[in-house]
Amino acid sequence: MKSPQIDKKYGLLHLLSHVYKGQTPGRILMNIELSKYTLRGKVADIGGGHRPDYFTYFKQDPGAEVLSLDGLLQKIDFEKDRLPFEDGSIDTVILCNVLEHMYDYKHLLSEIKRIMAPQAQLIGWVPFWCNYHPDPHDYFRYTHEALEKIFHDTGFEHTTIKRVGRSPIYANLENIILSVPRIFRPLLYVWYAGFDKVFLALRPKSAKRCPLGFLFVGSK
Repeated sequence: MKSPQIDKKYGLLHLLSHVYKGQTPGRILMNIELSKYTLRGKVADIGGGHRPDYFTYFKQDPGAEVLSLDGLLQKIDFEKDRLPFEDGSIDTVILCNVLEHMYDYKHLLSEIKRIMAPQAQLIGWVPFWCNYHPDPHDYFRYTHEALEKIFHDTGFEHTTIKRVGRSPIYANLENIILSVPRIFRPLLYVWYAGFDKVFLALRPKSAKRCPLGFLFVGSK
């Protein structure tokens, strides 16, 4: 199957403007990856908070209806509680930057599977190379192998997992860029991006060892 294409408007100027605004390279790359996908039907955004910025990247069908469900805002314990949706009632589930905060992730994934319609799609992201970020907890960093096993064990039969990132140079930038004064971040990004390009030309396999995160797309 041919992969969806990324919109050409997400180039260097886009990256620099969002680095300046306070986003990490990992967050920017996540949003660009999400721009490949279309939200259809009844959409459940699990744990995303109040209208996160990735909705400006997703494509949406005219009839898409987005229902946001955040544990802290709506006092739902994703590790114990039943999600407030009927069985098989959701056409698209978004699960971005949530699983690393769940100790009992199996309960949440089982609930997501329950609410998904037969042809529904789960679209999500987990960070890998990032700082500790409790919300209110921060438990895990998942590898490609761990995600494959987790989705298989919770009954998701068709799941694709994509490593997203570049070299160790880029991974280092991910962890330091927000500690640099805002005005210098675009310049720092350009310097690191150039060094990263040279490093990858010399060590192309290093990209597999330093993912900033993983995009997953699955169905039951």
